[in-house]
Amino acid sequence: MFSFLNSTVLFAAAAALIPLIIHLFSRRKVKVVEFSSLKHLKAMQRRQVRKLKIRQLLLLLLRMLIILLVVMAFARPTSEGGSIGSHASVSAVVILDNTASMNRYVADGNLYEIAVGKVDELLDSFGESDLICLLPIISNGSSAKPEFASAAAAKKLLHETTISARSSNLGSTLESACELLGDDANLNKELYLVSDRQTNLLPDNSPLNNCEARVFFIDLPLETIQNVGLTSMDFGGQLILPGHDFELNATVRNYSGDNFDHLIASLFLNGNRVSQVDFSIEAEKETMVRFERAVSRTGFHSGYVEISDDPYMVDNRFYFSFRIPERFNLLIIGSDAASQLIGLALSPSDDVNQYWSIKQVSPDNLSGINFFDYDVIFIPETPRISPTYLKRIEGFVVSGKALFMGYGAQSDIDQINGSWSPLSAVSITKPMKTVVSRAGFYSFQSFDASHPVFSVFNLTDGKLPEVRFYSLPQAAVADPARVLMRFTGNRPALVEHSYGEGRVITFVGPMSPEYSDLTSHAFFVPFISRIAEYLASDLSTFDLDILTDDNIVRSVAVEGSISAALEVTKPDSGTFRVVPTEHQGSLVINPKPTDQAGVYRVRYLGKEIDRFAANADPHEGNLHRVAVEDMATGLGALEYKAIAYDGDIAQVVTEARFGREMWQLFLWLAALIIALELLLSRSTPVEE
Repeated sequence: MFSFLNSTVLFAAAAALIPLIIHLFSRRKVKVVEFSSLKHLKAMQRRQVRKLKIRQLLLLLLRMLIILLVVMAFARPTSEGGSIGSHASVSAVVILDNTASMNRYVADGNLYEIAVGKVDELLDSFGESDLICLLPIISNGSSAKPEFASAAAAKKLLHETTISARSSNLGSTLESACELLGDDANLNKELYLVSDRQTNLLPDNSPLNNCEARVFFIDLPLETIQNVGLTSMDFGGQLILPGHDFELNATVRNYSGDNFDHLIASLFLNGNRVSQVDFSIEAEKETMVRFERAVSRTGFHSGYVEISDDPYMVDNRFYFSFRIPERFNLLIIGSDAASQLIGLALSPSDDVNQYWSIKQVSPDNLSGINFFDYDVIFIPETPRISPTYLKRIEGFVVSGKALFMGYGAQSDIDQINGSWSPLSAVSITKPMKTVVSRAGFYSFQSFDASHPVFSVFNLTDGKLPEVRFYSLPQAAVADPARVLMRFTGNRPALVEHSYGEGRVITFVGPMSPEYSDLTSHAFFVPFISRIAEYLASDLSTFDLDILTDDNIVRSVAVEGSISAALEVTKPDSGTFRVVPTEHQGSLVINPKPTDQAGVYRVRYLGKEIDRFAANADPHEGNLHRVAVEDMATGLGALEYKAIAYDGDIAQVVTEARFGREMWQLFLWLAALIIALELLLSRSTPVEE
């Protein structure tokens, strides 16, 4: 069976009757002439006339067949393979991979530019009545629902689409495409995917399982890329002070199967290259590159670590930023002995440490305190606090600040288990004994040596000094809090918990001299100082883990009331404005768009009030690709068509839609019959 792409031409098949008509009207009338009776001559004449009529009839059929074949060739016949309604209009969704991994170079040029060229070629194959929707894997940030439009409109959007460095979600894009096609009334529904088929593109589900569209994968000139990239950075929670060296550790990953030696990693700080190290890395492994540097002033600082160039440049830089306050402000809430001793441990006199500003206040005298004036709050024995101020402290932590809580004889168990437990993830199942004999004691049993609180102590034997505790409560720790230290009997001693954007450290034991010798031990001052340094650190993992186009929420501090919008400067020096809002007692901003990797600066009336860094998704550095058949299986496409990079897109699509075109075959048959007709006509004798 055949179908025809240009069936209107078939009306011209009537022209095949022209030779027959000419034949009928040109037949001779034989004139009979009497002659002598020549019996044998008449018999021979009949035989010759019979042969002549057969030859003429054959020539007539050949000429009619030639016209018919030529007409059918112009009607563009196709073999069986198209679906019912193949000649109807087409609704197609074209998904373009514009993730960061496409921004690399292959032998034929930039991979993304090649992909755009293939999509351009594809759009040229559609007709005026066809409906097209171009869906980049990463949208331009518009919340508008995707819609069908003309091929010309899709081309316009194609050349406006750019590569994005933020995380991708192919699964949700395909689900949107299938939903769009499912709502359309056209019989022909097609889905095209133009991608580098990166391993991390595969979704967990199979979004094409119930998609009725014909699926096409357009291949690109993919090559094996030897990529080495930066995946993360770590400051170790250290407190950075002017004139003091700090450590910066960058994690480098080798995604290729080859070892690399003598690569260069450079540290840029505030626009200047300040350090450079040589490193080697094994195939498919990670390594840590360590820098040590100091800054000379307080305020905002930013920079990046950069490694040697390779074909994929996006992950060769990792940006960071941090701020050193003019003075670290610490609030101690408590009037007990432990609160007094912690204040002395952190600041015995104004001459010892110029970076700490300590204020101690009674829990009954919090009316004039603005918690957001402080970097860290210490509540050594967690006495009962008014619910109003407890709510403000909760907002203080949620906004990104830090809290230290302790437990002692003055602690309010009901409030700890009811109101404080969500912040600390610690609940007291049995309170400590307030009457002790000192006949027995608990001490420290174990600790997490990798945590920044303990990593600076250089405890080579893995043991903490013997500190005696004569009474301890029984406590339960909820997930996902982290136990940093334990007392003997495996009781939790020091617990860290993230709450909102801030963090809480809880010491689940008494510090008062009546119940412990901790405050008189040499370990007390460095222990408390290190906890305060860690909590006051302005380098939280939240800041280092910001990815481009994340839903970023930043807490900003502005003196007085806001009278104008804040201005955000992007890495390319472009700017946009954002209006702050109040959230739990603090001003916050939600800056958008943050679609570029680099450092963003927030200014109010020309003064910089915040700075943060955003990086491309490190998963994009894994350039390993999956085969077309594996991609189709992972997406749930049971039937699909792969279009080779050097293939004719229009021809492949037409054949898949209507079947294989056979007009060339019909023309060759017509040419062959023409040759046969010429040969036969020449061998015909002249009629006497």
